[in-house]
Amino acid sequence: IMGNIKLILEFDGTNYSGWMRQGNERILTLQETVEKAVFKLTGENVNVVGCSRTDAGVHAINYVANFSTESSVPAECFYKALNPFLPIDIKAKASCLVFDDFHAAYSAVKKTYRYYFYFGETENPLYINRAWNAAKKVNISSGEILQCTNEACSYLMGKHDFSSFKAVGGLAKTSERTVLSAQVKECGENMFYLEICGDGFLYNMVRIIAGTLVGVATGRFAPADITDMIAARDRKKAGVTAPPHGLYLYRVEY
Repeated sequence: IMGNIKLILEFDGTNYSGWMRQGNERILTLQETVEKAVFKLTGENVNVVGCSRTDAGVHAINYVANFSTESSVPAECFYKALNPFLPIDIKAKASCLVFDDFHAAYSAVKKTYRYYFYFGETENPLYINRAWNAAKKVNISSGEILQCTNEACSYLMGKHDFSSFKAVGGLAKTSERTVLSAQVKECGENMFYLEICGDGFLYNMVRIIAGTLVGVATGRFAPADITDMIAARDRKKAGVTAPPHGLYLYRVEY
């Protein structure tokens, strides 16, 4: 019996060139790696559909994928059976049977990302490939960093044309997106993360927002400059694109 299985994955994206299969054996992708693991378990060549393309080096805490299978492995146990065939930097957390029309990307109604960054004179070895060392030092306290970055976040909220916060090369038909929530939180000494939820995101949008918020924290921008950036619809007006290794897909809702 053919069934559509939804899979929740957690992975460290450091060693992968993003999710999407590239059609080049020398390029290691997450999609291909998961598909090979399913083949080892079931003997089936399946197409594992992912909820997001993800760039090289990006991580995920709850990445959603789905695929059709004729395997006799019970859907709710599939993730446990699959894990021995997955490498140490990708693990399945849950699995279940879903309706045939469920699609990990197209059925999603909102996504939440986290971007981790810190300020330090030297790279923290514990954060290599995990968080961005955004500046050697900042001249304001952590409380002031939270105050100014969260004021900046407030201007991102709602439905806007986010052309200033998208990189060249995306496939989106429109640059309009709705940011449902955005907040910067402290999670250690000089360590912060942006948590942002929206109905979808443009190519590199979260990384550009993170880079812009670091620009606010370091005094390059004022919080209210976000409004002008949105109005300008010009990528040059916003901040730098933060590197991929600080970005985590946190949650996808359907």
